[in-house]
Amino acid sequence: MNMNIDTLFPATEETDDIVVTALNHQDIVLALSAALATEKVAVLHMLYPRTDARTHRSLDELVDRLHGHGLHQVARLVSQEAHYLVFKEPMKAWKAFNEIRHDSLAIGVHLYYRGFVGEAAERALDVDAHAKD
Repeated sequence: MNMNIDTLFPATEETDDIVVTALNHQDIVLALSAALATEKVAVLHMLYPRTDARTHRSLDELVDRLHGHGLHQVARLVSQEAHYLVFKEPMKAWKAFNEIRHDSLAIGVHLYYRGFVGEAAERALDVDAHAKD
């Protein structure tokens, strides 16, 4: 996908000369995901709550499980509380996403893939992760 700056500045009835717009993090990550769709890049947005010792126990347990599944780089980044994990291998992204989503109650994760978020991103990643090359 070729990004065009005009796509970030929607036309309004106010004026034809729009010089500023508002973006949130989801707009930016979706655009990155869409721009790298042909490369099959997945982005996991990690959500680490700032609460109490239970969160840290959950984080430590998740890191141990990730190591147990051979996802050592992911485990290291999660232990450092990285906010965005960017994967260039769909299968590893799929494994990490599912491990984080299913095995940690305190830590949340959002998936962005091929310009999609949520269930559509999950379906697309599942297809690419399990495709027979």
